[in-house]
Amino acid sequence: MPENTSISVIIPVYFEGVIVHTAFERVHKALKDHYPNYEVIFVDDGSGDNTFEELQKLASKESRVKVIRFSTNAGSHMAIRAGMDYASGDMVGFLACDMQEPPELLLDMAKLIGKPNEIVWAVRNSRKDSPLSVLFSNTFYFLARRIVSKNIPPKGASMFLVSRKVVEAIRRYHERNLTLEGLMATIGYKSAHILYNREERIAGKSKWTIQKKLKLFVDFFVAYSYAPIRFISVTGIVLSLLGFAWTIYIVLRHFIVGDLSDGWPALISVLLVGFGITNISLGIMAEYLWRTLDETRKRPNYIVEQELNFSNKK
Repeated sequence: MPENTSISVIIPVYFEGVIVHTAFERVHKALKDHYPNYEVIFVDDGSGDNTFEELQKLASKESRVKVIRFSTNAGSHMAIRAGMDYASGDMVGFLACDMQEPPELLLDMAKLIGKPNEIVWAVRNSRKDSPLSVLFSNTFYFLARRIVSKNIPPKGASMFLVSRKVVEAIRRYHERNLTLEGLMATIGYKSAHILYNREERIAGKSKWTIQKKLKLFVDFFVAYSYAPIRFISVTGIVLSLLGFAWTIYIVLRHFIVGDLSDGWPALISVLLVGFGITNISLGIMAEYLWRTLDETRKRPNYIVEQELNFSNKK
């Protein structure tokens, strides 16, 4: 990379308070000697505590700290996309404010940016989460790699660094219900990944709730794949074939053996299974319809309430 290459580091924050100072110090220490032309873009995702006040203090002392404040919570993926809209660096990376992904990784990742790689993922060596979280993650990425794209790292990625070319490509996508991981895996640019050991959180607790996990799961597959609709079609065909086969069987048994009697439990079971599958199918179709409606409204993806230290928005 040329000596004057610059890096923009996007850090979404939500109820992070004073740890924004520690986060900036870690990034500054990692980048100052190698990429002096760096900037750190904090995106306050509608925090209700003193996070923005602490960011104001930080931005008043350090011009390389840029701040975007949302008027309301829009989610971490939207916060990162907003950061990309404002980023000016030749390379753009994402970090979580809790510093579980060490900023020093950016240096190793930057070495891999360039032909042919335009995207570099940071992938955890192992997980120390609860068994349920590990099961959810493994299942999610197993399905994602088979249904959406093989370009998704096998264990998923907690951090990324991309070239300017990728940033400009992502800016052209305006859908509200996108996941960055899925988008970067499907836009066609070459990627690489490095492994790392996750560190302890410097403060606070995870904001990654079960509701957010479920939304990510649905967004990922509905936004990038027709597999849910294909699943409905295949399920309908299979059930129809089974239904015809069962009908032929009971008719033949009635006339040949004559030992069938009315069975309300069996009938109720069939109805419950049938209605369950029907409702699941309707739910999947409703997800697609809702997203279509959401896009046709043309509402802004996020509302910026305040900006700090930006001379020009790109």
